[in-house]
Amino acid sequence: MDHQLDFIQNLELFRRQLQVPFFIEITIIMCWTIWMARNGLIFNQVQPSLQESKKEFKQEFALLILCAKRKYFPSIELWLNSLV
Repeated sequence: MDHQLDFIQNLELFRRQLQVPFFIEITIIMCWTIWMARNGLIFNQVQPSLQESKKEFKQEFALLILCAKRKYFPSIELWLNSLV
């Protein structure tokens, strides 16, 4: 993120970096994953971990395939498999 840009400009920068037609879904699931990590810390005293958050993100994102248009399947699967 560029702290000199406003939220919308940063979101547009993120969209251009991803270069996928399902960028908003990625953004929403990323926010959801952060929210769940936050709740784990506040309610269960579970320290957030980047590794666990990535795992959770991949699980949630994999569910997206169930409701995605078939034409996006190859690009979704390719993108999902490229995550480290």
